[in-house]
Formats: sequence, structure tokens, C-alpha cells
Amino acid sequence: MAFIDLRDDRITIDSEYRERDLIKEVPGTTWDRENRIWTAPLSWAACVALRGVFGPDLEVGEALNQWAWDVYQQRVQPLDSYRTALEAEELLDSEQDLYSFQRSGVRYLEIAKQALIADEMGSGKTIRLIRTVARQNPDSLPVLVIAPNSMKYTWKKEFEKWSDLRVAVVEGTAAKRRKAIDTITNGEADVLVMNWEGLRLHSKLKSYGNKSLTEAQKKSKELNAVEWGTVIADEAHRAKDPNAQQTRALWAVSERAKFRYAATGTPIANNPGELWSIMHFVAPDDFPRKTKFVDRYCLQHFNPFGGMEIVGVRPDTAEELQQIMNTRMIRRLKDVVLPHLPPKTYSTRLTPMEKKQADAYNQMADHMLAKLESGEVTVATNPLAMLTRLSQFACAYATTDDGGNVRLTDPSNKLDAMMEIIEEAEGEQIVFFAESRQLIEMAEERLRKAKVSFGSLHGNVPVEVRAENMERFQNGELRIMLVTLGAGGEGVTLTAARIAVFLQRSYSLVKNKQAEDRIHRPGQDADKVEIIDLITPGTIEEARLDVLATKEERLQEVVRDDDLRALLKYR
Repeated sequence: MAFIDLRDDRITIDSEYRERDLIKEVPGTTWDRENRIWTAPLSWAACVALRGVFGPDLEVGEALNQWAWDVYQQRVQPLDSYRTALEAEELLDSEQDLYSFQRSGVRYLEIAKQALIADEMGSGKTIRLIRTVARQNPDSLPVLVIAPNSMKYTWKKEFEKWSDLRVAVVEGTAAKRRKAIDTITNGEADVLVMNWEGLRLHSKLKSYGNKSLTEAQKKSKELNAVEWGTVIADEAHRAKDPNAQQTRALWAVSERAKFRYAATGTPIANNPGELWSIMHFVAPDDFPRKTKFVDRYCLQHFNPFGGMEIVGVRPDTAEELQQIMNTRMIRRLKDVVLPHLPPKTYSTRLTPMEKKQADAYNQMADHMLAKLESGEVTVATNPLAMLTRLSQFACAYATTDDGGNVRLTDPSNKLDAMMEIIEEAEGEQIVFFAESRQLIEMAEERLRKAKVSFGSLHGNVPVEVRAENMERFQNGELRIMLVTLGAGGEGVTLTAARIAVFLQRSYSLVKNKQAEDRIHRPGQDADKVEIIDLITPGTIEEARLDVLATKEERLQEVVRDDDLRALLKYR
């Protein structure tokens, strides 16, 4: 039996000595040596976890019971309602320019104050965040938006469209970046938009684990001097690694912010352990320590190398985690809230290798080296290099240049299939995606020779040319768009096409989903959207699909789309 109550803004836990291991399971619990009692953060998540650990053997004191009841009535119950509601009656008059599901989303964010908006891509997360900030004005000001570099001016444009707030963008040299930040301190701007990579340059870092910080990393910088009302982390999966400097800078810059919002449709890229880092930014009192979060909510086992590996959500605590996430995460599914969008259909086309391509692939798979037709030998010095070489040979043959670098060349089973699909489509616009820029550049040469109009989005294409290519494609002037997964995942709309073909998939679930949604988003008016995968049989590409399927299963353990879809449709 354990007795919990409220004292000095902490939950105190009075129990028998033999129950100390149970108490340690609750994230954030510490031993108060002075008062010789266990304590936990005063949060709804801690209350849920304590009930989960002790069950009926938990007695709640009067003060804590009153606090929990107030929180339930004022926050938990309304949030649960708006999480699955497709309308907010009280906003019908004041927010007529929003979809009904966006109005209920705004109410959820207003009440939560600290939340993850995990809507599927293309459902309007940006609009809801901007309108929420505008409605919370002046408490929400000033606002810091951390976004991908390619999205900075999109955020500026959207703020100016959906609010009256003044926006400054951080870019350029260190002096120019500081000048932009000064617009906040001088009262010349209400919103500051900056990219993820620049965040650590203008903020101190929070400590994490046993990583020591340099004096420079501990020192407060320009962003830390601002009393931010709101911090928005766009594409927040970029903060999934707690060891990354940009993640710890995000924690530091937001530590005094009243409102914190993370936005990503894929909060988990590999396993549910990645959720903690994002949620620690959103609600640090609910998610105080990663080790205890992982121990309490993640299913683990030993990998072949003797280390522990997260393989999913613990079945026995899954409902407890869901109760906590329901008060911190809202998700909207496109097939429910945007029913006018066409359905996505998936198909696979097998693309067998030619003999010399297959010979090189098999040699690499068997011996970590391949003897090329020229007599040169390409060697994979480690398993990662071997994986890269196998991915290359599954798409095309290869040669080596004078520097020993591997260069893709013909024959290419993938590009042969690409040309077949283009011919079969009889004039339709198509988007082709690949992880490898070399493969995209080979595709460019094929299309030039065939005199097929195309545009490209990849690292060798200047930003202004990319924008021109997208505009021409959307206007129907270009038939084909060739896109690397790295360059075409964010801030790109290619709805002129209803067919997307993956010459290669990435091992990143996030990149693949973002690529698909370049053509499956508002503005798409086709009857259906076709997603075609070109797969080389008997290669690692088949295994890659299995890996991605496993990652999708792990994502669904947290977002639970099937359950949510049923609730949303019922409402």
C-alpha cells in the first residue's frame, strides 16, 4: 500500500521499504534525503504512472486528490473530447476560414498549451499552430519557430497570411543572424523563424546523460536572453536524438516558454524510445528521464552483440502510455478529415538485374568485393560500406574513377523500368524518387537522350532552379520530375502528378512518407494516387521493405491510427 499526496509542488510517496523498486519505475521519482521520502513531479503523467504501478493499493491524499480532479476537469477531459472531435462549436463564428477539424485542433492546442501535433503530412499543421498562437496573443509572444531551412520563408508567408504578427527570418552571416534576433528584443518583430542547424549557434545547450559541456556550450547566448512565450519545433523528428546538439539547444531555448508545440507526422522513425526526446521538449515534467521512460514503456531485448535493443511498446503498459499521450498529442488522418483527397494505391514492379550487374552484386554479397568488367576491384571495408555497394549494384552497374570512387553506370535495371513506365503512362506526369543522387543524374541523361521534358530536385540543383522546376511541373510544362529523397521531402508540392515511382526507398520511414505526400496533399484532384516501388528481386531491397514494415508497426503502436480512425469517423 502506498500513500501519495501533494507537498511543495511535488508528489510525495509514502510506502513500505519493500516497495521502493515499484516506486523507481515511475519516471521522475527521486529520494528526498532531507525528508526521507520519495517524491515525483507534480504532473498528470506521474499520477497515471503511480496508479499503473500500484493499482488499487494506492491511497491518494486530499490535497493531491483535489489537484488531480481540477486538472481532469479543466484539461484532461476537454482534451480527450477535442482529440476525437471534428468540430469546435465555440469557434464556429470566429474562425470561419478554417476547416471544422482545424477548429477542434486549435481548441486542443489552446487547452494543452504543450503538445505534439502529429497529423499526417498535408493536413494543415502550420495553419493550426499559427492560429493558436494568434488567439493566445499576447501571452504567446514572442514566438520562436525552428524549421527546416527550406521551410523558413514558407512559415513567414503563412504567418503573414493567417495572422497580423510581424515575422523576422534568421539567415546569413553571424552578424545578420544576430541582427534578426535583435528584432525580437527591440520589439520590431513578434515571430522569429530560424533553421534547425543554426539553433545551437545562438543558444546554450542543456546537459544530457554523462555528456560534458564545454564552457562555451554552457554559456547563455542571444536566444536564451529572450523570454519566449511560444516555441514551435517544426519537423520535430529532427529532435529525436537526445545526444544531438540541436536537440539540447531546443530544450535550453524553451525552458521558460509557457507554450511549446512540436509538429511532425512521424514522431517515431525507428522505435518508441525516440518519442522521449521530442516529448521532453513538449512537457518535461511529464517526460523527465529517458532511462525510466524506456524501462517503463518500451519492450527491449538483447541484440546479437549483447546490447539492449528497443523492439516496441511494452504490452502491459501500452494503455498507460496512451493515457498520457492523449493529453499531449493530437493526430488527424487525411482519409478522415480530407475525404476529398484520392486514395493511395500501392504496387510493386520487379526489375531483374542484367548478368554483369548481378555478378557484381553477388560477388559483393559473398566476399565484400566485386571485380568489375574493367578489371578493377571495388572493396567494401565494413558492413555499412557493403550495404551501400549492394544498394548501388541493385540499381545499376558501377565503375571506379581515378580516385577510387564508385560511379554508377549502365546497365541499369531501374532506369530501364523507368523508361518503360514513362512509355506506358502515355503522356501523364510522373515523379520519380531515389535515395542516390548518382542514379537521379543517370536518369537525367536517359531523359535527355529520349527528349522527354523533365526537372530535377537534388543537391546539385540551385535553390532558385528547384523552385522554377516545381512551378513548371505544376503548370504542366514538364512531364517528369526527378527527386532525391533528401531534397524533396519538405516544402515541395508536386500534385500535378498522380503517379510516384520509387527507384529506391530509403531506410528512413520519415523520408519515404514525406516523399509520398509530395503528390498526396490538398490540390490533388485525381481519382487515385499510385505509388509504385521498383524492387530488384533477390537483393537487399526486399529486406529493406521488411525493415520499413517493422518501423511502421512500431509507429502505429504509439499513434494507433486504426483506433483513432474509428473514433474520428464515429464522431
